[in-house]
Amino acid sequence: MALNAMKFHISLNVSNLPRSLAFYRVLFGLEPAKCHDDYAKFELTEPPVVFSLVPQPSLTGGSLSRIGLRFGEPAAVAEIKARLEANGLTIQIPSGCCSATLRKCYVADPDLNLWEIASGEDDDSAAPAAPAAPSTSLRLLPVVAAAESVVWEHFVTAPPSERIPHGDGAVDEVRLTGSFNGSLDAGQVGALLREARRVLRLGGKVVVHGLCGDRPFANGQPQLPGLAAMVSRVPVHTEALDALCAAGFVGVHFVKFTEKPWFVIDGVELREVKLLALQPEITEAQRQVLYRGPFREAVDDAGRVYPRGQYVRVSAAVAAALHDGPAAEQFLFVKPDAAGCCGG
Repeated sequence: MALNAMKFHISLNVSNLPRSLAFYRVLFGLEPAKCHDDYAKFELTEPPVVFSLVPQPSLTGGSLSRIGLRFGEPAAVAEIKARLEANGLTIQIPSGCCSATLRKCYVADPDLNLWEIASGEDDDSAAPAAPAAPSTSLRLLPVVAAAESVVWEHFVTAPPSERIPHGDGAVDEVRLTGSFNGSLDAGQVGALLREARRVLRLGGKVVVHGLCGDRPFANGQPQLPGLAAMVSRVPVHTEALDALCAAGFVGVHFVKFTEKPWFVIDGVELREVKLLALQPEITEAQRQVLYRGPFREAVDDAGRVYPRGQYVRVSAAVAAALHDGPAAEQFLFVKPDAAGCCGG
């Protein structure tokens, strides 16, 4: 193969293929060359790149710190910037970059992969000081994550939603991405959580993803660099947890709590945090679980007691929360058809 016929190939894991396709159609300004349920790719000619997308539903954030598109003229940067903004995407411009001769801007894709669109020589001096904050700019609501799954999402940059545009019990998952980092006050957050309770089906889940501190700031909220500038407020990590419990959700637990802080400002450590909670089920118990130990008993958020070595009847949602949670190894789970032979 001749050298000038070669193409660079990059494959990107994405958490939601339809949503990522919508983003990259706008960014590249073209349709994918191939599009399947489990794979899609774009064939770019300038630059010559094969860019493929592979769905990975368990993805929790962008694995790449930055991806770039570099052009010879600033006009190309301005053209892409205008196209992105026209489709409702939030653009970050480096400080000191004159808008009249824009040479560089940044945008995050739905999985927090940071894209740099630039012209001229390579210069990292104006790049964001850290990866994108745990938020995303794509505002496509509602998101349909799968053929039989309905997902509604609120983003840090979105205004408060007085009513989620779905009927009662019609949503499988509510995602609050950066909602605790925006300009919403406590009353608006409470109203948003009440709406989440209304629209979620029995056993549905709510996921809160954001940037939290290990303690309050003594001198007001910090000004963060790069795309993290979208964060206008950094709560203590227990605030979202307490709010979910107060709203009546069950099975609340941290699924992500980064060991190393993203920022340390005024002695406060800022970390990426993700919480998962469940809409309580009000149906009859359908499963049995046995607590192995090591303690004499365990108690969940609903006050349900699990004595060591005894079977306890719980709903399917509670059993799923235990099975998928950090305490899974401490329990035995009984199949529905075997429940009658366990006692309890």
